[in-house]
Amino acid sequence: MPSLRAHFQDRSASLSDRATVETVEQARAVTVTLRPHTPTAAGVVLYLYDDEVGTGARDDRACVPAELGNDPVADAKAVDHFISLAVEGRATAFHLGRGGCVEIREDGNTSRSWHNAWPWPGWRRRAERVEYEPYS
Repeated sequence: MPSLRAHFQDRSASLSDRATVETVEQARAVTVTLRPHTPTAAGVVLYLYDDEVGTGARDDRACVPAELGNDPVADAKAVDHFISLAVEGRATAFHLGRGGCVEIREDGNTSRSWHNAWPWPGWRRRAERVEYEPYS
């Protein structure tokens, strides 16, 4: 099975007409970012340490990152899931301070995850809403 970084870059290469891939390498860590050409679409970020463990998430402060590095098959599925959500524009973010909430539309259902925020009464009214568009 290819490394997680190679899997991310292979998957991103298929989107070269709709997004660019940026790679920043440091001593033992690498950040690979999928940046869509559509300004209202969500990007995807992969942070890896020693090309083995790290996190993956949509490029949004309200997104809860997925921990990667324990199971190569599950990690590849998580990366594919984040990229699919971003490409298809199936996420809405609600920014509250340094975090917020992300709603994901999938199979007729909507799931919600919170990052650095609490769902206090009136949170939707106070939040900055971001509707992510599909890649085009």
